[in-house]
Amino acid sequence: MVEAKSKKAEEKKSVAERVSTKAIDNTIYGVIALIFFLCPIFFTGVVAQGIAFEKMAIFYFLVLLGAVLWVTKGVFKGELDIKRTPLDYPILATFVLFALSTIFSISQKDSFIGAYGSPAKGLIAFIVFALFFFLVVNNIDKKRVRLYFTSFAASMFLLALYSFFQLSGWFVLPFSFSKVISFNPIGSLSGLTMALTIALPILTILAAKTEMIFAGMKNQLVILIKLLSIIAVLLSLYVLGVLNLFTFWPAVIISSVIVLMFFMAKIIPINTGNLMITLLVFLASVIFFVMGNFSVSDLQLPTEISLSRGASWNIAKASIMENPVFGSGPSTFYYSFSKFKSPEFNGTQLWNVRFDSASSSFFELLATVGALGTLAVSVVVLIVFSLIFLTLIKTKENDSNPIMLGMFASFIAMVLLSLLFAQENSVILLNVLVAVLSIAIAITIYPEKFANINLSFRAAPKYALALAAIFLSVSAGVVVLFTMGLKTYMADMYAKDALLTGQNAKKIELLNKSISLAPYQDKYYLSLANAYMAQANQAVIDGKDASTISSVLSQSIDSGKKAIEIAPKSASNNESLALIYENASFYTRGALEWAEKLYNELIVLEPTNPTPYMRIALVNMARANSETDQEEKKYYINEALKYYDKSIEKKSYLAAAHYGKAVAYEKLSDMDQAIEEMKSVNLIAGTNIDYRFELGRLLFNRGIANAGIKQTAEADIATNDIDPETGEPLPADELSVEGNTSGEVVEKNDDLIAAEQVFLSILTVSQNHANALYSLAVLYDKIGETDNLKAVVTQLLQVVTDPTTKAAIQQQFPNSF
Repeated sequence: MVEAKSKKAEEKKSVAERVSTKAIDNTIYGVIALIFFLCPIFFTGVVAQGIAFEKMAIFYFLVLLGAVLWVTKGVFKGELDIKRTPLDYPILATFVLFALSTIFSISQKDSFIGAYGSPAKGLIAFIVFALFFFLVVNNIDKKRVRLYFTSFAASMFLLALYSFFQLSGWFVLPFSFSKVISFNPIGSLSGLTMALTIALPILTILAAKTEMIFAGMKNQLVILIKLLSIIAVLLSLYVLGVLNLFTFWPAVIISSVIVLMFFMAKIIPINTGNLMITLLVFLASVIFFVMGNFSVSDLQLPTEISLSRGASWNIAKASIMENPVFGSGPSTFYYSFSKFKSPEFNGTQLWNVRFDSASSSFFELLATVGALGTLAVSVVVLIVFSLIFLTLIKTKENDSNPIMLGMFASFIAMVLLSLLFAQENSVILLNVLVAVLSIAIAITIYPEKFANINLSFRAAPKYALALAAIFLSVSAGVVVLFTMGLKTYMADMYAKDALLTGQNAKKIELLNKSISLAPYQDKYYLSLANAYMAQANQAVIDGKDASTISSVLSQSIDSGKKAIEIAPKSASNNESLALIYENASFYTRGALEWAEKLYNELIVLEPTNPTPYMRIALVNMARANSETDQEEKKYYINEALKYYDKSIEKKSYLAAAHYGKAVAYEKLSDMDQAIEEMKSVNLIAGTNIDYRFELGRLLFNRGIANAGIKQTAEADIATNDIDPETGEPLPADELSVEGNTSGEVVEKNDDLIAAEQVFLSILTVSQNHANALYSLAVLYDKIGETDNLKAVVTQLLQVVTDPTTKAAIQQQFPNSF
């Protein structure tokens, strides 16, 4: 009786275990399917780092959830089966090399978690990608192949459908940020075309081989799936056609050719009607390719920029020379770009842009993880390619063969795009999904069975203890990572709110919340430093006491220093703090010295960048302006000229540097040289009317001086329209008038004639340019051209709106209006 009860209890327990295990299995399958469906299209728009950060966050969460469920299943079963694959050791070797590269990285923080805005390039991302691979490979069978494939295809269908609506001007979502034509769930338009290029073979196969893939399903459902798949193919072609300038059609053609080859070689049988679907895709892609840069729409789409392949290759070569084994560290291409960009890069229009991605994943890997890390990744890719290809060749009459063909063609397109174009983080995640699904399907349907490692915990108590330890370790790790991830996500939400708010005090409050949740993000500290600096400037305007201003400045500088401590090799961080010190120099002694020190650090980090030399020149000009001793003043001006020359050595056609030299020579009373430099400025930036005005001012001053009457710019010419700090034009709709001009008439010489022509040329472009009108009035007053004087003064009084300024003009030019 006791034995019978015991047996029944064991049977009940066995049934309960089977039910629990099946429930866990189904949940794992659901989680994996959700990853393939949700990650490509997921976004919320509530974080500062953008869509890719949101995708990676949901990806991390679902993968970690799946891992916990997988280990939990092992606890219920008392054993854990792990499938052996040809990728096990290559992935382990790649992890070791990436980890070593992270240890020796120029920024361990960026290499570990990914640089700000690049979460898919850090070591943590690689670990989760590897965990995802093992999770899928060990939780897939022939029944689940169709589930995962269909989930991914459904996601791509929704991506194509939503993109069609967006490009057609139908904004189906209520979010304000999504109500622009260029918005899409991938991020950039080039990223969207890559995603659809990769997805197109999958959708084509789904449309052409629906009956085989869904054999056994009700006929009505098969017809519906086929219809939706055909619509998805057409929508994808439409979006790629509209975004023709962003689409790399050779990748579309190659993937279509691969599908056609397998169909026409009868490796995968297909009837004529279904073959036409594949031929349609092939012919459409060829037509678009032959059309070249022709656009099928007149949409005003934003221009996207990326680093050229030549520049990327040169940077990769230089990086390998400096760090041949481990590179600069994962996710640190920004350092390699700043350090190794060539002087010729300064001759391009993008000379002042800092890139954090190379034009090729291969080049970026060489720079960031070195030769060994690149080799390891290349081996992994080659093994995946070989295994998928062999599976297609060896497997006969399998319902999953068409699926394998679609994944193979997508994988080839993915590799081709990765080798030729910069990969944004959303596309990197998409590539991982495609690669993992491809290899998992290949391993599942491969004719030869792969070995399993069976970790049985029933044999002895010590194995059960080991399983418990594994379960607790994984669960604890997941809880820690989930908590950290949640805090990071919330921190970036506060950072996004800080970007959107127009109240500086609120911005400071929100950024402090971000820092409290993620104190390792240097960008939060930089944003906070700039917010405090804005608060200090406002305090000066409001007439606050010196102690209040000093306190806010200290907070600004301390925040900037913290950013440097976190990422000392970041050129942008050093430049930002240097600019803060420059601004603080108006209120704090010694700030210019700190600014100069940081600019010298920037020169080491960016040896070909002309900007730090120009900023040091401006620092010396600021010192000269604060000096009362004429010799000291002259010394600092000459030092500024030296650094302006160094800046021009790095970039010959740098208008701001030539303008700075003109100002310096004017300070030294060398008007001839000042005018020559200002002429150079106008040759470089001929459309800039404010630079043109400065040339006219200098010509006028020299013309007056040559006439024997010394006049100063401050007395007779409107205040400078160029910001001396940045070299950028300032608004010129109002006028500042100081002093009165002498009534003595002078002879109209060549300089005055040239000045008149310059001022008149400005008025042909901007007829209400107040400073040009005022300068002409002064000039006509000097040379005694009364009629012209009356005309420009009358026009000037109509342009100027400030009553005080009007009164000053009327007093300066009586009887001329």
